Amino acid sequence: MPTPAISAAPNNATLPPFRSVVPGLLSLTGIFFINFLTRVILAPFLLQIREDFDLTKAEAGELFFIVSLGYSIALLGSGFFSSRLEHRKVIVVSAVGITVSLALAALSPNLFWLRAYLLLVGLFGGLYFPSGFAVLTSMVPPTNWGKAIAIHELAPNLSFVVAPLIAELLTSLGLNWRTALAGNAVFSLIAVLFFLRFCSSGREKSIPPRPAAYLRTLGQKEFWILAVFFALAIGATQGVYSQTPLYLVSSRDMPPDWVNYLLAASRFSGLFLVFWAGMIVDRLGPIPALRIFVALTGIATITFGLLPGSWVTLSVLIQPTMAGCFFPAGFAVLSMIFPAQTRPLAISLIVPMAVLAGGGLIPAGLGIFGDHDLFPLGFMILGGIIFGSAALTWALKISGLEEQQQPDPTTGQTS
Repeated sequence: MPTPAISAAPNNATLPPFRSVVPGLLSLTGIFFINFLTRVILAPFLLQIREDFDLTKAEAGELFFIVSLGYSIALLGSGFFSSRLEHRKVIVVSAVGITVSLALAALSPNLFWLRAYLLLVGLFGGLYFPSGFAVLTSMVPPTNWGKAIAIHELAPNLSFVVAPLIAELLTSLGLNWRTALAGNAVFSLIAVLFFLRFCSSGREKSIPPRPAAYLRTLGQKEFWILAVFFALAIGATQGVYSQTPLYLVSSRDMPPDWVNYLLAASRFSGLFLVFWAGMIVDRLGPIPALRIFVALTGIATITFGLLPGSWVTLSVLIQPTMAGCFFPAGFAVLSMIFPAQTRPLAISLIVPMAVLAGGGLIPAGLGIFGDHDLFPLGFMILGGIIFGSAALTWALKISGLEEQQQPDPTTGQTS
């Protein structure tokens, strides 16, 4: 998921050259990669998990809801932790907590304990995002924020590509989802050690959240419109990704190994497409670009259920490219609507809502359709809702901002 704009800028004169902070930045990106991988690694193993615990498709989809629920709760409460602990300590707590939770999840004897440990995975994972970006912007001069964020944003896009390849590799070796979770736990611990060794930034604490500011932000119409957009965007990316392997194998009779390779290939373009989307936003403006990307994402998602036979392969390859284009436009619009003082607060409220709905409720809902042999209809309804939501862009109003305050569409940074 693309990164929000940062409201405060450190002084360039107090920061070292960009090249000298690259090791610390890469160690931070490694933690983000493991953090995000924990939320998508189950998708290519969903068939195995269903067989091990005798789950329905809806129950399998609920696993993503549980992780997203924990992630959203922790993200909402992250300000209380980071106002008491240094940001780097919050990151360490998050990564170590993920290590322990994944190890326990890999040993789950039954469905109850798997759900409980996945909730813990989400709770610890949600602590990272605000503190991770605070560390990033404290170590890198503002003139290099664009490069730093581009490196950091490789983590989620790379996770989408790597997860199905890990599944295929482990399956070919006779291993299963438990090995994947245990391996992820080991790499999370290694990532913490690299972070402590190479990154010395993040000694700051955040300002304690104020209830009155929350209420003012929640009272804005634009807040709720953007919350809908981000929920549908995460649903179109992470939500669709979560159920695609199960859909293609159970409803389209594709071989699992082919599905894993197809899933990885479909997300490869996301490593580069954000820059193209940023140029479109810059040329057309954030709101018109957002309208186009949302409409195209809706159409592409409809084709998931509409195209017959092997033609659905085209949908699997095209749909993520459209859905991924949303985020540069979405964060650009958010940055223009909310001033720097309230922007972090708006993000801290919108993102957990969107993750819970898009990464949790939508895959669970698709699973319910799958249980009734209506998987294609579920994708078509989701696509129709996304397409129809494009009309909400006409209700977005941007005012009171000078041209120089508008953000770079590819990063969400103000100029």
